[in-house]
Amino acid sequence: MRTLIYQCWDGEEKQGNLAGIEFMKEYAKKINADHIYDHNSFFKTNLGKYSPNYGKFKCLFDYNDYDFIMYADCDLVPKSNCNENIFEYFSKLDKEFGICEENKAPALRKSFTIGEGINNHNDERWVALVEKKWKIKLPRTNDGLPKVFNSGMMLWSRSGFFKARKKFLDFKDYVKFCNNNFLPSFYSCDQHYIHAMMLICEFDWTIIDSKWNSLIHYHPGAMEEPRPIIDLRGAEYNFVHIQLHGADNWSKNKINQVVNLPISEWNFQDFIFN
Repeated sequence: MRTLIYQCWDGEEKQGNLAGIEFMKEYAKKINADHIYDHNSFFKTNLGKYSPNYGKFKCLFDYNDYDFIMYADCDLVPKSNCNENIFEYFSKLDKEFGICEENKAPALRKSFTIGEGINNHNDERWVALVEKKWKIKLPRTNDGLPKVFNSGMMLWSRSGFFKARKKFLDFKDYVKFCNNNFLPSFYSCDQHYIHAMMLICEFDWTIIDSKWNSLIHYHPGAMEEPRPIIDLRGAEYNFVHIQLHGADNWSKNKINQVVNLPISEWNFQDFIFN
């Protein structure tokens, strides 16, 4: 089984991201996977502010010799003692594509607006527009809210990435669709694109255990300093997705502590303000 972990970044490199890449490269070596970090590939430059994010799909078109490919954001970091092989895990599922769900996001978006218009109202608008245009049904939670998937870690089998080459809709057409319907720009990014494509292109897909993409982020409803942190690492987590403002510029040591230690053992002032 030949496997690849692919990461990419357009623009100025930052020490926190470089630390994450280094940790992921070490994990790849541990599980006998190839690791490729693609800097400044500029795969797409004509898709607006989220053009660099579409670079994560470049690996699906460039590499023919792998049985499985994992894409990982640069801020997705393996736990230091993680020895479980993600490709062995995924291969047993016998699926073309796998992605993790953001279990808490739908309810949070019902209560708060995050960033530039990311909320339940706009989630519902996006779902209605996509379902109408492409005659599909997008998945919902047990509470009836649109599910949220995180494209910071995606898994592809060989049949999956060859299907993507054949069936993916043109990136620019999707972005134009979002812009023409006056959706906030976030809905034109890679995350919503792949959410739609896994249904439109009829991938045989599955939800990956969140231990492979455990989120740590600030509470969207709190602005006071220090801001409360939502830590979604479970007891058996493997990868941590560090969604904390400023972490791109943190040292390797800080990134290591965030991934491997409970919040109670962080020096919070040092982490957030230095």
